[in-house]
Amino acid sequence: MIPSDWMTPTLQQVAAGAWFTVLLAVASVAISVFVGVLFGLLLCLPAGRLATPTRWLLTAYLQLFRGLPTIVTLFIVFFVAPSLGLQLASFWAAVVGLSLWGSANVMEVVRGAIRSIPTAQSEAASALGFGWVGVMRWVLLPQAITRMIPPVVNLLVDLIQATTLASLIGVVEVLQKSRQVVEFYQLSSGSGHAAPIFGGVLLVFFVICYPLTLLAGRIERRGTSAGRQ
Repeated sequence: MIPSDWMTPTLQQVAAGAWFTVLLAVASVAISVFVGVLFGLLLCLPAGRLATPTRWLLTAYLQLFRGLPTIVTLFIVFFVAPSLGLQLASFWAAVVGLSLWGSANVMEVVRGAIRSIPTAQSEAASALGFGWVGVMRWVLLPQAITRMIPPVVNLLVDLIQATTLASLIGVVEVLQKSRQVVEFYQLSSGSGHAAPIFGGVLLVFFVICYPLTLLAGRIERRGTSAGRQ
């Protein structure tokens, strides 16, 4: 086969898989950030503002899905949930599984960042007449956001990389599609063209993840320099 015989159809196939990877990553990241920030803020509510059973449920959610490997969470959602009456297509099962893991980790980062602010600042703001919302808005969150963004961005990079695990429950994302193409050419022509094809997969993840890594480093450096000043 001359290069043009396999490159064009391969690019089309891998691009289709890359599109599913992007969709899966965007959906999982959006849900993880929204749910993780919301639940993390709820856990930081003072005693008495959040019902004890709700706090227990949130803590159980946090500990369970942070402790489970991502692949186990995917298998539970895809294979176990149908027996409980929740039938999901493989793509949405992957979104739910990745979002459960991602939101639990974002939740812990948010909670840790807020609780890392010295309590004396909250007490001083309360003494000046600020309520909990005012303390959170004007005192805690401005400092916590600077601390939480770099680890959250790094978590999102891990989450995007974990989309490759979705192939194990039937999602034909970029890695799975690339494997299928390599196997097809290996059987049909004896040459799978694995190096350029998987090199393209590496490039896809590099283009998605590297800018996020640079962003996390830049924000962290800015936060460090601001803290020194």
